[in-house]
Amino acid sequence: MSVDGIDEPVSRELIDYCAGLPGVVVGASMVLRDRRGRLVVVDPGYKPGLDLPGGMAEAGESPHEAAGREVREELGLDLTVGRLLAVCTTPAATFGRVVLDFVFAGPTLTDEQVAVLAPADAELHAVYVLTPDEALPRFPGRTRRRVSVALEAEASGSCLYVVDGREYRPPKERVWHEDEPVPAGTSVGRAAGWLFDPDGRVLLVGDPDGGYALPGGGAEPEDVDALATLAREVAEEANAVLGKITHVGYLSDPDGGDVRSRSAARLAALGPLAPDPATGWSWSRVLVTPRHAAALLGGGYDTRLSQALAAQRIAHERLGVPILDDDSRVDVPPEGVTFA
Repeated sequence: MSVDGIDEPVSRELIDYCAGLPGVVVGASMVLRDRRGRLVVVDPGYKPGLDLPGGMAEAGESPHEAAGREVREELGLDLTVGRLLAVCTTPAATFGRVVLDFVFAGPTLTDEQVAVLAPADAELHAVYVLTPDEALPRFPGRTRRRVSVALEAEASGSCLYVVDGREYRPPKERVWHEDEPVPAGTSVGRAAGWLFDPDGRVLLVGDPDGGYALPGGGAEPEDVDALATLAREVAEEANAVLGKITHVGYLSDPDGGDVRSRSAARLAALGPLAPDPATGWSWSRVLVTPRHAAALLGGGYDTRLSQALAAQRIAHERLGVPILDDDSRVDVPPEGVTFA
């Protein structure tokens, strides 16, 4: 509380109380790119794999100050720290104390700065400038998840809160509306698709840590409707070309937020694996039966199964897709495939 813009003094009792509270470890790093969009990454000698430039905050240091200092010490660059991209929490069970990692955006480096990049800290083995697709497989798993979320936040203009490598989303029981059109005037925030090959398998995209998702994503201003969102997202994530498409249903938010549409479509082709413009790295692609997909996707098997079976039934009735109920799996080759 303040009076006339003057903060009231902090009592000694409050200072002592705060000093006695359990502490957390604070880390800070910076996403730096060159003019071609490549990432600046470092090879620390004291731990395996690559990392973003950064490190642990010192006593009395704020996260953004720590990020700027670490970049100066590691790369010899005095840079302006940009906006916050992500706050990543690692539970105490991992390191014995809660760790908060703050990931900030940084400025685009000039060609002259890139040309002289070299370790300024003896603890670093090397500095690399790599595309996200080249860099991400070389990060340890926990670091890779943190960086992937930061790149997503950078691309979307958002700031994300991450718990143990995954974006935190409050638990919410969305209501599934099978084979019902989205009500007129309702905003569709996200669109995803159950995309079938000629044998009746559906396409899932996978991240480097073994998680799977339906192809799809958030609406952009240029998307005229949910189908446009779906077509753009599946092209970006999976280089997928769609044939006939039909509406399956939607998920509504009990709190009155936007809805998430679900469609079924026949796959015409899957082109060569290519980096997703949103993150710069390539998803893996797998074709599995709808029941198998429900088991691989997050959000609860029973919830996913009702959607999977609805998509299978509607795709069979309207698109002529055969019903396949075995556990077969086909990993899509990097060069892609064209369906007859």
